[in-house]
Amino acid sequence: MYVVLAWFSDRNLPETVVRAARERFESAVSTLVPDTYQRHDLGGPDWGVTFLHRGDQGAYRWPMHAVDGRVTALSLGLPVGAEVTGGPVAMARRLLDGADIHRAVVPPFGLIAVDGDERFAIQQDWVGMCRLFTGSANGITAFCSRPSLLATFLTGAVEPDLAGWASYAVVGHFGGDLSPVRGTTLLEAGRRVTGRRRPGGGWELTEEIRYNVDDVVMSGFAGQGRSVEDSLDLAAQAITGTAASVSELYGEAITLGLSGGKDSRLIAASLVAAGLRPKFATNEDTAAEGVTARELVRILRDKRGLDLEHQLSRSGAPDDVLKVGLYERAARLQRLHDFQFPSTYTIRPAVREQLRDQATPVSFTGAAGELSTGYWYPAAEGRTPEEEALTRLTAAVPKGAVIDGAVGAERARITGLLDHAKGIGLRDLHLIDYVYLVERVRRWYTSAYAIGMVTPFLSPGFVAATFGLTAAQKRERLLHNGLIERLVPEWADIPFVSISTGKSTAARVWDGDGVHVIADLLDTARGPIAQLMHRDVVEKALVSAVHNDKADQRVLRQFTALGVASARLEPGTAGPVTGAAFGRVTAPPKPVVPKQTRRLPWLRKVARKILR
Repeated sequence: MYVVLAWFSDRNLPETVVRAARERFESAVSTLVPDTYQRHDLGGPDWGVTFLHRGDQGAYRWPMHAVDGRVTALSLGLPVGAEVTGGPVAMARRLLDGADIHRAVVPPFGLIAVDGDERFAIQQDWVGMCRLFTGSANGITAFCSRPSLLATFLTGAVEPDLAGWASYAVVGHFGGDLSPVRGTTLLEAGRRVTGRRRPGGGWELTEEIRYNVDDVVMSGFAGQGRSVEDSLDLAAQAITGTAASVSELYGEAITLGLSGGKDSRLIAASLVAAGLRPKFATNEDTAAEGVTARELVRILRDKRGLDLEHQLSRSGAPDDVLKVGLYERAARLQRLHDFQFPSTYTIRPAVREQLRDQATPVSFTGAAGELSTGYWYPAAEGRTPEEEALTRLTAAVPKGAVIDGAVGAERARITGLLDHAKGIGLRDLHLIDYVYLVERVRRWYTSAYAIGMVTPFLSPGFVAATFGLTAAQKRERLLHNGLIERLVPEWADIPFVSISTGKSTAARVWDGDGVHVIADLLDTARGPIAQLMHRDVVEKALVSAVHNDKADQRVLRQFTALGVASARLEPGTAGPVTGAAFGRVTAPPKPVVPKQTRRLPWLRKVARKILR
């Protein structure tokens, strides 16, 4: 991975001010970045750029840091799908000259181009998935890959953004451009920031929205009514083009998580059709996934003579997950990803405590495939697209688990998104797809946090193709079925595995020391972040986990994430560990008295009166 900090002041700053800000940053970043990371520094009294990235290049053919003459190019991700002729510096020069270098890129990707000490340009990808945050203080505007480090550099105060945390509590991610840290926001979709240095010092900055998600979506929506073959051609060209682009940027086999579902099967079919020999990996937490994936690999071997590597594992196996306790798993996840990862990953094995130095292989993920299947479309008649989008996006926890104010704020924010979508010309169920793309895909999906994790369904051509389909075509899985039939017809008759197929053997959040940890958080986590959820709802779910081995994991996972974040961001608010909550949730349940038995005392009283 990488860490980048770029800052620009509106005036020359005293050396003591610059040194103090840099010392704060260096102290904070030192525990996160391995000593083996490569470091690059640029700057002067009114600006500075620090770029830290892994030293192991592996099989990647695109350097993250490149210099030629006056121009420096810092690549934040892999420019899959983009024009890469001439390498990173040539791309940086095109950006400095005003080109939309991000039009064809498969997010996440960002680029910082610096021309000596005179000008710079920063470009966010078209959906806004690259994790580059911005903030300003005391005449300095800064950009950083981690919001905590950005706030540390600017002011030294890392405080929670309660609007961001309210969003996280309700929808499971930080919505829109919101951040976990006050004073910082994620760079918007298609946002470009350029700067020129004044002769006497200080920078003039200009910001604008360039080609972005609205342009991609409406280019597809304008094609409503195109023929099925045209839709398939557009989608096929986009997804196979992504595979070809990756082969230019990476010199080894591509790894693909092959499940029994439709998204990974379509991606696998595109790789096989492109003549590549991918490596497959399957998570068998749900047994049906492994059975179906084995069958797909067998078909390739028997009918095409392709004997491809296939690794099977259980990513949520309790023996692996429970080696580290729940609190530490949640804390490490938040430290590594600066609070932004979904709480669903608290039931995965503990992550590392520093950024990874070794290059990881390119892998493909099925994120955004849902845009072509009507994943969030209403099953019941009569529900409007607006109602369904609001219901779906606010379902990170059950109704009533989060305080009303947080839910109301999120509903208002999402309503604003829907109004914007209608304003650019979208209508009907495509409004749901728009919200899914700009919220769920952009902020919840984890491919934003790893270099080399490719999201082929975010090829602009594929996204455009999905918005050109009718709702009926999406429900029929036109693109998935049609493309698999076209690319690897031998797979077309194998049923897809759904999320409800079979029972999962993955660990639950209350397994191991989970009950004790969550109960202690009920006692100790008293800050505003933790207070976003109703504690009685959390306690009731925990009681059910203890006595019935059943509970809604959404409640317990979300509260764990909020409680652990509160301990770090609101340290002065913690209460003492008393064990009171643990005692309540583990106490034997009170015996249920049958109704007939409850009536007996009353009957005895009546009988005594009669006998007298």
